[in-house]
Amino acid sequence: MNGPPPQPPSEYFFERYPWNDWRVLFCIALLMACCDFLAGPVVFFPVLFVIPVALMAWNCGLRTGLWLGAVLCLIRFSIQYAWGIPYALPVAIINGILRVAILLFITFLCGKLSAQTQALRARVRTLEGLLPTCAYCKDIQDENGEWQKIEEYVTSRSEAQFTHGICPKCVTQHFSEVMNRETERRGAGAEN
Repeated sequence: MNGPPPQPPSEYFFERYPWNDWRVLFCIALLMACCDFLAGPVVFFPVLFVIPVALMAWNCGLRTGLWLGAVLCLIRFSIQYAWGIPYALPVAIINGILRVAILLFITFLCGKLSAQTQALRARVRTLEGLLPTCAYCKDIQDENGEWQKIEEYVTSRSEAQFTHGICPKCVTQHFSEVMNRETERRGAGAEN
């Protein structure tokens, strides 16, 4: 088994396909920019830009979300300029800077919340607490009440990998007859 164990499906719809694919989110952002163009220059803050930028920050990382937010604000300013700015250029620039600041702040919050959520999920997946273990075969009972081999249970919930061998105590306890025959055979071979 190579690589990290497969992650369980997310309980949040926006962490599954198509909402976690950056190409889909970028297309949605461009669609929002087209809708913004059709709305005209009167709407001061395109609220619909928050949706693809927040999803991008959550699923693809903070840096990607910040870049998308900056690009969308630049597109918005260009659209406003193409429509003919209904007020003075310095006011339009200040409005654009405020729009960028607010959108990037929202993106920053979504990205940090996503990082904290991922860290908490990783912590929850680590092995903590009491594990119900069979006293005879050492299998572990999982949350669903099913019994699993200890290797499967630990591997599916952590980064640990297993190798197997036999300790000296178990060799003498379980294979003493084989060891005695081997010792006798070596002793007989040494005498010849």
